[in-house]
Amino acid sequence: MIVLNYHELVPSSPSNAWCLTHQAFEAHLALYGERLVSPRDFLERCDDPAASGSDAVVLTFDDGFLSDYTHVYSRCMAAGGIPGFMSFIPVEFVGAPGRMSWEMIRELNGAGVAIGSHGMAHVDLTAASDSELDRELVVSKSMLQDRLGVPVSLFAFPYGRFSRRVWDAALRAGYTHLFTIQLGHHRGFESFLYSRLCLTSAMDEGYMRRHLHDPDAARGAAWKMTSKLGLYRHAMRVRYR
Repeated sequence: MIVLNYHELVPSSPSNAWCLTHQAFEAHLALYGERLVSPRDFLERCDDPAASGSDAVVLTFDDGFLSDYTHVYSRCMAAGGIPGFMSFIPVEFVGAPGRMSWEMIRELNGAGVAIGSHGMAHVDLTAASDSELDRELVVSKSMLQDRLGVPVSLFAFPYGRFSRRVWDAALRAGYTHLFTIQLGHHRGFESFLYSRLCLTSAMDEGYMRRHLHDPDAARGAAWKMTSKLGLYRHAMRVRYR
């Protein structure tokens, strides 16, 4: 399965490389078509080794932008264009200009959108102190659960940055699915890590067609060599120690 990571969607004039127009997003949806699956379907199947080569696509959105509610949910999901998505929330950003309110997030949760934590203040967790790391992981989880009234077991690393210290702390906090930003199919080099392609405005239709056809194609020679030798997991554990 393939996991895709979006951020803010806007009618026109994106403010940064990770901000896409509605038109660009809808062009992507046309490519995905019936390959799109709901978060529930993904979570039920993601640990099945047979699903690793599946061409199913699941959508995730980071940072709690207002467009998660106004465009992805209220327009695309309501019209049946997508079966659902994951929304990762940095708790301190809730209610800020351009971000969703708690009422919106609760509505998403009730409609089948999977809500996960993106920490408290979207900081680089690899540079956080032990107390800061605990706050970002544990307090954000507790606040989301209190507001939503459901367990929160999904976490997306801010900036995609993580280490063994960070993922160990996330597992201790009770998260079961940790989402990174890496190329490839959904299964990471650890069973609890899930790779995502972070979409940018530079990824045109041709790029997306190639990625959907082979998510591993853009990976470098080091991945290909270590995978062939059965050393990829070891190499990544050394890298992220």
